[in-house]
Amino acid sequence: MRLGGNRQRILLTLLLLEANRVIGVGRLIEAIWREAPPATVRSQLRICVSGLRRLLSAAKVAAEIETHPSGYLIRVPRVHLDLSHFEDLLSRARAEARSASPEHAVVLFQQALQLWHGPVGSGLGSSLLETVALKVNEDRLSAIEDRIELELALGRHRQVLGELTRHVAENPFQESLCLQLMLALYRSGRTAEALSVYRDTRRKLARELGLEPSEKLRVMERLILDRRPAGELSPGIAPVPPMPVRAAGTGPQDRIALLEREIADLRDAGVPRDASVRPG
Repeated sequence: MRLGGNRQRILLTLLLLEANRVIGVGRLIEAIWREAPPATVRSQLRICVSGLRRLLSAAKVAAEIETHPSGYLIRVPRVHLDLSHFEDLLSRARAEARSASPEHAVVLFQQALQLWHGPVGSGLGSSLLETVALKVNEDRLSAIEDRIELELALGRHRQVLGELTRHVAENPFQESLCLQLMLALYRSGRTAEALSVYRDTRRKLARELGLEPSEKLRVMERLILDRRPAGELSPGIAPVPPMPVRAAGTGPQDRIALLEREIADLRDAGVPRDASVRPG
C-alpha cells in the first residue's frame, strides 16, 4: 500500500499505535501540523482521513477508520497487528530465557525483531508521534539487548560485534549496549577497542548530558584494565568495585587507603577481623 505523503504516514502510524482507541482531533492536528496548523486544518484532516480510508479499502486490509465525536479510531483485529505479534513473541522469548532455554529464546527474539523495519516514527518530523512511539521503541531496544545478552552467554561474541557496533552508533547514550560492546570486544581479544568504547561513551555523556558513566560501565572498564579472565565478565555484572591493583611508587597515604579497602573487602567475604593483611 503506497501512502499519499508524510501526513498520511503520520496519521496511520499514530492510529495504529493506539489501535481500537479514539484519538482526539487536537492530538492528530498537533502530530501532523505541529505548531503551525493552517486555518482550514480540520477540513484538511478530514481530507487526509478520507484518502487513507480509500487506500485501506483498495488494499483490502482488515482495518477500518471510524469517525467519533471527539476524533478518529482505527478498528483492527489484534491478530492482524504486528505490534501484538511482537509483544506475544517477546513474552514467550523471555519465558524461555527464564526457563534456561537460551537458544530457543534467541530464535523467538529474532522472530519478534524481524517484524520491525527500524524505530517507529523516525524521519517523519513529528515530535508528538515520537513521544507516543517512545514506549514501543524502548521495547524494541530492550528486546535487542536481551537477545544479545543471551548470544553473549552462548559465546557468540564475534557474531554480534557488527550489530552491536551499529546499535551503539545509533544509541550512543544507551549504556547497556556500550557495556555489551565492550564485553564482546574484550572477549574477542580486542582490549584496546573495548577501552576506546568506554572513553568515547564517557566523552559523549559529559559533553552532551553533563553526566558520568554508570557504575556498571566504570566497573567493566576497571575489570578490563585489570585483565580479568573474559569468562568472569558478563553484561549483568554487579556494580561492585573490584579489588584494587597496587601501583608501584604509590605514596604512604595511597597505600593506607588501599590497605583499608582490602580489609573491607575481606570482611565482606567473611574473613575474621583479626586476620592479618599485609600490603605487598
